Amino acid sequence: MTKQHWMGIIVGILFTGAVHAQVGRLEWHKGITLPAMQDGKKHIGLAGPIAGVTGDCLLIAGGANFPHLPPWEGGTKEIQKEVFIYRKEGAGLRLAAQDSLSVAVAYAASLSLPDGLLVIGGETPDGKTAACRLIKYDSSTKKITVSDYPNLPVPLANMGAVVHGNKLLVAGGEMQDAVSDQVFQLDLAHLEKGWGCVGKLPYAVSHLQLLSDSQNGLYLLGGRKAHPESPSTLYHELWCSTDNGSTWSKRTDIPFFAAAGTACVLPDQGIWLLSADRGNTFHQVEALIFDAKKEANPSKRQKLIDAKNRLQINHPGFGRAIWRYDLKLKKWNRMADLPSNGPVTTAAVVWDDMIILPSGEIKAGVRTPEILVATFSKK
Repeated sequence: MTKQHWMGIIVGILFTGAVHAQVGRLEWHKGITLPAMQDGKKHIGLAGPIAGVTGDCLLIAGGANFPHLPPWEGGTKEIQKEVFIYRKEGAGLRLAAQDSLSVAVAYAASLSLPDGLLVIGGETPDGKTAACRLIKYDSSTKKITVSDYPNLPVPLANMGAVVHGNKLLVAGGEMQDAVSDQVFQLDLAHLEKGWGCVGKLPYAVSHLQLLSDSQNGLYLLGGRKAHPESPSTLYHELWCSTDNGSTWSKRTDIPFFAAAGTACVLPDQGIWLLSADRGNTFHQVEALIFDAKKEANPSKRQKLIDAKNRLQINHPGFGRAIWRYDLKLKKWNRMADLPSNGPVTTAAVVWDDMIILPSGEIKAGVRTPEILVATFSKK
């Protein structure tokens, strides 16, 4: 073997080690739970909560749950308006105050801005909304204040949203009767211009992740699209835009369908996918719901409904696996596991070196009151 060949092998080993050393790790700490509900009962958790940082506090608010009975027993989903404010305490969180929203909202996009937490769209008891509101926390009064921002062009829920430089971008989402493929932008330096459409996604999609890296890249991950008469389409694609959402190019697919997940970009140049609905049970439940709607025979229809209920009751959860996409190597790798079943239909809040998964759905119709907290560090 030549000297040059040996040198090549050595350089390759050193390069591989350097790349590996750049990959960070998440250290999970003892989680906390949402405080008891207003009736004194243990909190059952929230899907689609508002979540983000305002000043030196974490705010968790709104969201939806089934407070009385699960859906398979005829329970009704209710949208909430409680607000929980947390401060850092060591490697964890401490409840600092509680308040209430004037309007209950769930499934909105939440963006942490220098002057507050912006809540974009979402679903209220009256339906989907285009309203955008900035929430601030006043530590002297232990109350929140709310101010209006420019409304979205259309009501949206379950969309992707991200701060990208001095622009806010919103992509996809559920409209009143359809799923959006639009990319909307709001310039923070020119709020008077309002939101404008700057591009289209490769397809209409909701329950997606929209992320931004440090190199002017936007990333669209996974999601799903509902259909009026058939089960939803689920996506495992990863797309990138380098022109503020105007055009998109395909990257390496996620190794599985990934809807309603939680993801974030961390300082090791990686996209960390912390949870996702891979759709197996979801698709089966949807199919039974559609079949029951079409079935004219009452006895057969009830059997389909009973089968759907059994699937929901025995839902296995969304797993604990954490995956990472290396933005340089363009590869997905399985990392460690979450300390408990992964929550979906929530957000991954990055607060300095802290990553927070605030409540969320852990099985069909079942929420968790747990707030998962991790610290990110380089290996």
